Amino acid sequence: MSPPDGHTAAADPLLGEIVLDRYRVERKLESRRGAGVYLARALNADRSVAVEVVDAAAAPADAVDRFLETSRTVARVGHENVVEILNGGRSPRGAIFVAMELEPTGGASLAEVIAKDGPMLWDRSQGIVQQLAAALGALHRQGVVHGDVCAEDVRLVPREGRRDFVKLLDVGVARLGAAGAAAPATLDARADVYGLGGLVYHMVTGRPLETERRAEIAAPTSLRPAGSLPAELDAVILRALEKEPEQRWPDMASFAEAVARCRLTRRQSVRVEALQIAELRGKTDAFEIDARRRRRLWSVGSVAAAVVIAIAALHFIQSAPGHVQISTVPPDADLKFNGLAVQARSPVVLDAAPGRYTLVVSRAGFVTAERSVEVAARQTVSVPVDAPAAAPSPAP
Repeated sequence: MSPPDGHTAAADPLLGEIVLDRYRVERKLESRRGAGVYLARALNADRSVAVEVVDAAAAPADAVDRFLETSRTVARVGHENVVEILNGGRSPRGAIFVAMELEPTGGASLAEVIAKDGPMLWDRSQGIVQQLAAALGALHRQGVVHGDVCAEDVRLVPREGRRDFVKLLDVGVARLGAAGAAAPATLDARADVYGLGGLVYHMVTGRPLETERRAEIAAPTSLRPAGSLPAELDAVILRALEKEPEQRWPDMASFAEAVARCRLTRRQSVRVEALQIAELRGKTDAFEIDARRRRRLWSVGSVAAAVVIAIAALHFIQSAPGHVQISTVPPDADLKFNGLAVQARSPVVLDAAPGRYTLVVSRAGFVTAERSVEVAARQTVSVPVDAPAAAPSPAP
């Protein structure tokens, strides 16, 4: 988020103004759909914040009230992947001001990343989607529907050594701008299932869903080189994009669980790494021709290699890792797997060598839960954990 040029800054009437009775606007950071974002400084605290200014002059008064109420609800969500709302209000001139946490420098919107790099590798996409599903699920539990999930509303920021820590922005802004065109009451969680499905489509194909408006949406795997996406991903995304809400995934948790099961095989992973190098060099056609040649050579040599493969197969099957799929209630609980802290939150999939492990789920206000997990080679074990709420402390 870079400041605007000198001419724009000089002409901006908001610079130097005090908004929400507590923040002095210092400079503009960026423009978003129907809004501008400014750097502001708290008057009575050593803190900088981001102030989003939404032009709501054309929006009905009740739509503005709903938007402000939504912002107050989002402020109570407290999820790490949802931008923290501090406070908000409106000016006599009709603009809405929403103060929020200031994002760390060095980040970029998901739209900018896709525009720069093109389709994303599945391993990277999957991590981003899981964070977004957790964020949207947290909103839904508070009765809030984002209503227009798109790449512009997703910020990827660096945090704790991770380049793709997700922040979900602009909850309700798009609906405020379109107030009257669609009643917010008509939206439920399945609207965000569709929105996230369209976003996954955009991430893995490089093509926004809006460009695919036709009788049949092309399967994502048909738009990428063979083997670069999990085979089961088509069914997962296309179900999220069903025209009738009743035919979509019923909620964000079920969609996230389906996405977690979409995994590349080891052979696909090796191919994707080679394909990424070919794409960077602009030689994907040559890569496909060479891949076909290699397949013919493998076919000729397969009989000679059969004995070697058979000897190695038993060892591989017995030592290959398994997968542990963890889902918790509450979803933001802290996880420890065999004594090691897990950075991600529910739902999460871990790889582990065959054996017995201990999973500990803890969160303030809930009883700590401990589970013994038996991992088998090449198998996925599902571990749902519903931690009961802790009994209130007796009154003194």
